[in-house]
Amino acid sequence: MKRSLKIGLTLMVLGAALFGIGWMNHGDKAVVWNRSTRGFKTIQKVKRSYHPGDYQRIVVDSRAPVTIKDGDTNRVTVSYIDGASGLPKASVTKGTLHIKGGVSSQRLNVSIFSVSDRTATSGGVLITVPRDKKLDSIVVKTGSGSLSLRQLRVKQVAIENTDDVNLYALRVDRNVTVYSTDGDIYADQVRAKQLRVNADDGDMGISNSQLTANDNQFTSTDGDVRLSTSQLGGGRIDSNDGDISLQSNRIAQKLKARTNDGDIHADIAKSAGAKVFSQDADMSDITVLGKHRHSGYWLRREAKSQYQLTAGDGDVRVSDEAD
Repeated sequence: MKRSLKIGLTLMVLGAALFGIGWMNHGDKAVVWNRSTRGFKTIQKVKRSYHPGDYQRIVVDSRAPVTIKDGDTNRVTVSYIDGASGLPKASVTKGTLHIKGGVSSQRLNVSIFSVSDRTATSGGVLITVPRDKKLDSIVVKTGSGSLSLRQLRVKQVAIENTDDVNLYALRVDRNVTVYSTDGDIYADQVRAKQLRVNADDGDMGISNSQLTANDNQFTSTDGDVRLSTSQLGGGRIDSNDGDISLQSNRIAQKLKARTNDGDIHADIAKSAGAKVFSQDADMSDITVLGKHRHSGYWLRREAKSQYQLTAGDGDVRVSDEAD
């Protein structure tokens, strides 16, 4: 028993000493097994930064995360894991900046004396567009990774990817279309003629935006949809399996909202009307201005701004905005 205790104490002291030595020599970095060399390898994060040639369009075809934002310089920065295959690459051809290659992320097993037993690291691309530059278009091709667009001026945006999409303070002359197969979509302070958003498996949030068209469209197959403090001509919201939340928006004409299996909560202007319908009156609870109503109730039908709210199997609640 005493011998086992001594051995245990010795191993603890040795382990602590080795941990200290490793930490002093940057041992806090993750370590993975390299199959080609059959040995352990320390993860090194590497960055490459350069100034591209002149361009008017940006085309993204990369699984790596991409951020495009305004700045004081024209620069492309590629960060990646040393030795990782599929390094993101950027090139300018005929006025188009192309981003290709890269991987979405790498989850690496960490070995001896690391702070945690698992860590997630990912490479990515940061594109800084000069503040005085207005782009003709941004195109993100099918299968691309997560995307963030921030404080840009562009004529048109078309996005098709697999991961999360974040849009902030965009000024778009014409249309913005976004399609994500497996991620959330969020847009804040977007000004455009039309916004069409489709999320197969993710939530959607649109806030503080101005969309002049009457046929804006927000579709979520399996997620919640939230539209708040925005101005739009009109449009349609569809959710197959999720809740719809409408808060303090200004609608010029008509906004239709429908969910097959979820609730609808609408906080509307006192000058707006709302037509409420439930396909399953026995299973749904409809409340308008604090009172229970039967399916088919129409509040302020003479109003120019109208909401049409339909729930297949869920509750519908309509209230006036607070002063």
